[in-house]
Amino acid sequence: MVDIDNMSSKTVLEEQYKNTNNLKLRKSLHEKYSVNQVGFQKWMFEQYPFRAGIRILELGSGRGELWNYYFEDEVLQGYEMEITLSDFSEGMVEHLRHIFSGRRISVRKIDILDIPFERDTFDLIIANSMLYHVKDIDTALSEVHRVLKKDGLFYCSTFGMNGMAQYLYRALDELGIPCHHESNISFTLQNGMQILKRQFGRVERYDYEDALEIDNIEDYLEYIYSMASMKELDRKYYDILFDYFNAKKSGGYLHVPKEYGMFAVGK
Repeated sequence: MVDIDNMSSKTVLEEQYKNTNNLKLRKSLHEKYSVNQVGFQKWMFEQYPFRAGIRILELGSGRGELWNYYFEDEVLQGYEMEITLSDFSEGMVEHLRHIFSGRRISVRKIDILDIPFERDTFDLIIANSMLYHVKDIDTALSEVHRVLKKDGLFYCSTFGMNGMAQYLYRALDELGIPCHHESNISFTLQNGMQILKRQFGRVERYDYEDALEIDNIEDYLEYIYSMASMKELDRKYYDILFDYFNAKKSGGYLHVPKEYGMFAVGK
C-alpha cells in the first residue's frame, strides 16, 4: 500500500524511510497475501531489456530487493552490466552499501531533482514507486531525460487511484475516523502517461493484475499503523478497525483491491 497523505512531504518521507523496519513490514504483507503469485517486483524485473554492456541507474532503490532477489538469475550472468543503485535517504544508502558490498553494484546518494551524471549516460533508468514522492515532477523527469541515452529506456512503476489506499480511506470515512487524505497525487497510473509525454516521445503503460486476500486481520492493521501517513491514527481505533475489516471477510478472507503497473518510456 502506498502512503498518499503528504506524499511529497520531505519530513514524512524521511520518517518513513529512515530505517528499513516499517518498509519491510509493509512489503511482507504483499508477499504473504497477494493473489498474483508472480510478485510485482519479479514481474517488473522481467520487463527490463537487459543486454550485455549497458549502464543502468535505479533511482529510489530503497532496500534493494529488486537486485538482491533477482540479480543472480542466470538471465543476467555474463552481461557485465554497470549498475548504480541510489536513494535520497542516507539510511537506505547505508543499507544498500552493506548488502551489496563486494558485488558488481555501486551505490550513490542521489536526489532525482539533481542527478550527478553527464548527459546521455545511461541505457536504462529505473524508478519504482517513487515518482509520486517528488514535489517537482517536471524537473525530475527533465533530469531523467538528460542522463538517458538517445536510444535508452526509462521504466517507472506506480499505483493507481482504485487500489489499496482508496479502500482504506473509504473505510476510515465510513467509520468516522479522522484522517486527512490527499486526492491530488502527483504521479499515478491514471495521470502518468500525460505527465511523461511532456518530456518523452514514447510512453507505454503495463498493468499488473493483483489483490490481497487476507485471513489474519491483525497483519493488515499492523501494516496500516506502520504507515508514515497513518502516524496520527490513534490505537484506540484498533478494535473498531478489527471488527470492521473482520466483518468484511468473505469465505474467510478480506479482499483488498490493488492497482499497480508501470510505464516504459523512450525519448
